[in-house]
Amino acid sequence: MSDLPDYQKAQLLLEKNEIFVSPAEAHGVISGLLACGLSIDDKEYLGLLSDVFNDGLAFSKDLKQFFGTIYKQVVESFNDEAFAFDLFLPSDDETLIDQANGLVSWVAGFMLGFGLKQKDYGKLSADVKEVISDFSEITRLDTMFDETEEDSQALHEVIEYVRVSALLCFAELGKEKAPKKTLH
Repeated sequence: MSDLPDYQKAQLLLEKNEIFVSPAEAHGVISGLLACGLSIDDKEYLGLLSDVFNDGLAFSKDLKQFFGTIYKQVVESFNDEAFAFDLFLPSDDETLIDQANGLVSWVAGFMLGFGLKQKDYGKLSADVKEVISDFSEITRLDTMFDETEEDSQALHEVIEYVRVSALLCFAELGKEKAPKKTLH
């Protein structure tokens, strides 16, 4: 995720601007918006983020730039044919508890972003409904991991499941549908 800023610097930027969400949650919200079909070229996301994170107040220039960087990176990685999309989480240098809390925040953010734009749950495929159900369970994950190789492996398996599931949602709902050609 070289296109994204350093996680700790991103956290400090959000805190400096009194935006009390983690970078993981912010990335999750943007990913959820895009995965459920927010128009790729739409600037609506800044207004939605402002409503959710900042009581509808405009963001500072540095926050607009930060959110714009995340938005651009998510759009590019969702559309990457090599499936380069990745979650913006605390680094592997952080404790497993910090990583797990970041994952829970990311999933909660994804669910929020997805829910802001996805109004017709009944029309979702069984696969997407299963993802939403699983994500709901992940938000209740016990994040008290031990610093063992087994717990590390288990956490990374959940992270990979979440990553692939977000790609599945985007593939089904987020990709712009090619206009139908009519023959005359």
